[in-house]
Amino acid sequence: MLRRLLIQAAIKAAQNPTIRREAGKIAVQAAEKARPAILKGARRAGELTKAASDEIQYQLSEHSSQKSNKKNPPKK
Repeated sequence: MLRRLLIQAAIKAAQNPTIRREAGKIAVQAAEKARPAILKGARRAGELTKAASDEIQYQLSEHSSQKSNKKNPPKK
């Protein structure tokens, strides 16, 4: 019963334009504060993805070709 009351109160609050406006402002502020960390994480993920891709390509070329002209290994 308490859970139902809390949910109904949250729904009523979400319908209030003033509360919605304030919640929007808080969300924008939180997103701005988190932006540098998100960009840093995305950059690092891109670097790791590229390194993994380079390693896979090197391994595939190393195993698929029996020629003596092997490519240089990827940078780590």
